[in-house]
Amino acid sequence: MERLGRRTLVKMDRHESVYITDLEKELADFKEQYASLKSMFRMTTAHLKEVLDDLTISEKRLFDANKDLTDSINYAKRIQNAFTVQKHKLKDSFPNSFVFDKPKDTLSGDFVWTFENCDRTFLGVGDCTGHGVPGAMLSIFIVSMLNQIMSASADQTPASILDKLDKKIQEYLYQNVDKINDSAEISIIEYDPKNKILFYSAANRPLIHIRNGVLTTYRGSKCTLGDSFKRFSFVKNIEIPLEKGDMVFMFSDGYVDQFGGADDKKFLTKRLLALLQEIADLPVHDQHTIIESTFINWQGENLQIDDVLLLGFRV
Repeated sequence: MERLGRRTLVKMDRHESVYITDLEKELADFKEQYASLKSMFRMTTAHLKEVLDDLTISEKRLFDANKDLTDSINYAKRIQNAFTVQKHKLKDSFPNSFVFDKPKDTLSGDFVWTFENCDRTFLGVGDCTGHGVPGAMLSIFIVSMLNQIMSASADQTPASILDKLDKKIQEYLYQNVDKINDSAEISIIEYDPKNKILFYSAANRPLIHIRNGVLTTYRGSKCTLGDSFKRFSFVKNIEIPLEKGDMVFMFSDGYVDQFGGADDKKFLTKRLLALLQEIADLPVHDQHTIIESTFINWQGENLQIDDVLLLGFRV
């Protein structure tokens, strides 16, 4: 190595010179790649920011839409409650009663209907096809038709009410080209508390009567309201004499159709009847608690498949 002023000259052979040249080339390539990656990073970051901004806007829109939908459904529920019977109103007619009401969604296709006529009380438990909004709309329509029938003439029987209701459903829901393929199952009773007599008629829904541990099942017509293929051919009133302490139960099919238990099977009517017979002597409040807890325990982690409504009252 020789010094020339402040400059230092390094003597190197040809191989060392080539090695340094290669390093400089690699360094230049690295700088170029780094610049390219840096540019790509900036572009990707900017794109991700745009995507994030779009997602934030979309999330807010979805939140607002969901809130509007939830508010609308909750408002529709209040409208449905205004048409169907609220629990405190049922207590006015049947003080010693309970209702286990568990909609699949916020809105329900199951409903309770009552109508007071002098010394008689009419009570109906209905189950409309479907659940949620469609079921709720049909239940409101049917309750409106029931009130219209009774307002036109209160001199009715459960069978005559069902016959008129079936005709009205056919008239209003099937008169257009775009027919609505909806129907309902409903049981109706006419109760005379003074003479302790009950008249019952139904479209495909049973009535359970328990006295001193003895269970009797009454079945109405197998036809379905509004179903053109299952029209009413013969509807009758069944007279049921009652005694103090008797229990009467009416229900939709949601309870018995629920899947669950150890084998993931339906609850079935047989199991429900055994349960009702077992608890019939208990106070109605305790009956309600047991019926609710039994359903929840049976359902377990399974999804609820239908609206559930079970009503019971003691004479």
